Amino acid sequence: MDVIVIFNGLGNQMSQYAFYLQKKKINPSTYLISFCKDHNGLEINSIFNITWKNTLINKSLYFLFRILIADRFKLITVPLKKLLTQMGCSVINEDYDYNFNSEYLKPSKGITFYFGGWHNEKYFIDSKDEILDSFSFSKDVDEITTSLVQEMANYESVSIHVRRGDYLNAANINLFGKVCTKEYFEKAIDLMNEKVKTPHYYIFSNDIGWVKENFNLERVTYVTHNSGINSWRDMFLMSSCKHNIIANSSFSWWGAWLNKNNNNTVLSPTKFLNSDKVSDIYPANWTKISDN
Repeated sequence: MDVIVIFNGLGNQMSQYAFYLQKKKINPSTYLISFCKDHNGLEINSIFNITWKNTLINKSLYFLFRILIADRFKLITVPLKKLLTQMGCSVINEDYDYNFNSEYLKPSKGITFYFGGWHNEKYFIDSKDEILDSFSFSKDVDEITTSLVQEMANYESVSIHVRRGDYLNAANINLFGKVCTKEYFEKAIDLMNEKVKTPHYYIFSNDIGWVKENFNLERVTYVTHNSGINSWRDMFLMSSCKHNIIANSSFSWWGAWLNKNNNNTVLSPTKFLNSDKVSDIYPANWTKISDN
């Protein structure tokens, strides 16, 4: 039995659900459990209306998972973990390099919980049509977003996602920081200007002030009206642009992946994490930009 754990923000949840769809094809005994304790909750439900029955099996699997990852009340949990391990229960944590591992697509023995991002499209590319159907932005949007979508269709629209904020705090900077630097965006913009005639840039960022101070763009719109439970609209708008410059973020990764322009140019960093390991997390047809 394979169990995919849904957790973290929207981009992560989408990758995990896409992984589930592919695993379900391979092994019908594949289940989902939600472990959404932060961000905006189970967003694939509230945005895409993706649901699954919370059966006794799902509830039992959730209980088993909580025991397997518990690090408190060790007098109780340690012997329970040992017993569950002997019964064939295990947790697979995805490696932080996010490189594709074909072993993870094979049916597991016992009960295996898959606890990771699974952002690499090789995990789910064979289910692309089903994924596109699942991730259709069908919710009503506000007038500003509707107007921007129409505008993007008339321009050579390019989204730029600049994620700073949480990536710069002490807990994240060593892992996610120093990847999408000012130099990365400068190179990406220069290359996009070469590839696309009269591009109009749409900026999505949690630090608009920094973007305005550091980049001089001739045709630009700063998208600032979406936040909180409406942040998903930014991904919808990114996917509505004809071209994309993404950050090392699953949010803009999906914004670019859902882009339906057959002639789109997508520029990404070479790495996802601030390490010497180069990941194949970005699709082969995207152009990788180094800041070196």
